[in-house]
Amino acid sequence: MIEIQSNPLYARGKNPWILLLALIGITLGGVLFIGPVLAYLTVLMLSGVSMNELLNMLSNITAYPEYRTMFLSYQAMSSVGGFIIAPVIFYYTLVGKNVISAFIKFPSNIYTTLLITIIMVLSFMVVNTVFIDWNANIKLPEYFSGFENWAEDLENSMKVLTEYLTEFESTGYLILAIIVIAVIPGIGEELLFRGFLQNILKRIFKNDHAAIWVAAILFSAIHFQFYGFVPRMLLGALFGYLYVWTGNLLVPMMAHFLNNGISILALYVYKKGLTDIDVESTEAMPTMYIIIFSALFAVTLIYFKNYLAKNNSNERLDSSI
Repeated sequence: MIEIQSNPLYARGKNPWILLLALIGITLGGVLFIGPVLAYLTVLMLSGVSMNELLNMLSNITAYPEYRTMFLSYQAMSSVGGFIIAPVIFYYTLVGKNVISAFIKFPSNIYTTLLITIIMVLSFMVVNTVFIDWNANIKLPEYFSGFENWAEDLENSMKVLTEYLTEFESTGYLILAIIVIAVIPGIGEELLFRGFLQNILKRIFKNDHAAIWVAAILFSAIHFQFYGFVPRMLLGALFGYLYVWTGNLLVPMMAHFLNNGISILALYVYKKGLTDIDVESTEAMPTMYIIIFSALFAVTLIYFKNYLAKNNSNERLDSSI
């Protein structure tokens, strides 16, 4: 059982809206202050550039290919500050003391769970190309032209940045990219959105499905990619259900890591010319693939829910705040 602080504002049964506002405020502090400061200090110590030089370089990152590793490290520290350190500060300060034991457990069937999760994630990635294709080709009404132009410009700038950061110069850089793009988000974003936010929303809505989908919407929204909003929302919902079914945050963390890690490895193989499958493409996979992998996804999802999931609600955060 999670130990709860004696502060009456955060004791069991008190207003979850207070926890929600606290989580938002502390996370914003992490994203806007802790993350950037940690990233600045790390990069300044590792690179030897001055503060003025770093600020100038950050204004036009792609003009400095020789500093690609430095910028990837900057992104890593920024993410750690905003999505790991800040949420952990929220939990330790306002909710409890042992975040790891409260959320993460190693099930006895860990290998079966991992295998089914791998198959589920792979099949979902194929099926999700249908929604990627649809979302990427949305045309908004004329009166939304201002928003549409803004969204397209943002999408293009993020695409340029992604291409810049995924020019794999060495095996070492590939490993760093996996850590930054798969490991850190797998831990931090799941802790924040599924572990904390989803559980608080469960107390507000009194409904797992509402909590899962609102958390998934917010999860997708913070990536600021309108033309990838729906597929990322669906991915977030999948992670949410995996957490609800198991009560174990390790499972969606593994799924999140696998989704991002597989994408990075597939992109690496594609850029090396070893395959013609471009995971950055917004086109849907062939219909036959969609049908086959939809069936595979459905089978693994049903198997997971009926045979691997356990009701651990008495050990989850929503029973303790």
